[in-house]
Amino acid sequence: MTPEEMAAVVMKNYDPSFTDRVGRGDVLVGAANFGTGSSREQAATALKFAGIPLVIAASFSQTYLRNAYNNGYVCIESPDFVERLRTLLHDDVAAGTLTIVPGDEVEVDFANSAITYRGETFGFPALGAVPQGLVVAGGVEAQIRLMNRGG
Repeated sequence: MTPEEMAAVVMKNYDPSFTDRVGRGDVLVGAANFGTGSSREQAATALKFAGIPLVIAASFSQTYLRNAYNNGYVCIESPDFVERLRTLLHDDVAAGTLTIVPGDEVEVDFANSAITYRGETFGFPALGAVPQGLVVAGGVEAQIRLMNRGG
């Protein structure tokens, strides 16, 4: 599939209207073990191609996480942030009416490993040197190309 085709069908099995309701720059927040059962790299790259710059979750499947970083896609773990969202949005989630929170903004400060949402700040572990290098390069293939050019 082309990147455009992947972007068009991302999360369709979870929410058939997902691609109609999200836009470039939106952040996806997931619960524990995000990506479990997603052993293929397309689980991460489809989100990337849809313009979602990162996923924040309580935790990730290690296979998903490795595929994401290998493709230059950012994932950060912040169980405290996810739990706070669960508390704040409990009624909507329980009613089954919430998958998107339109208009809300979240700020991610990588230099200080902090997420700011509605005036509250939540921490997350700093990305290590390997994930940082992969993300900055745009993925492992791009990183290898750079290394082969001597850069």
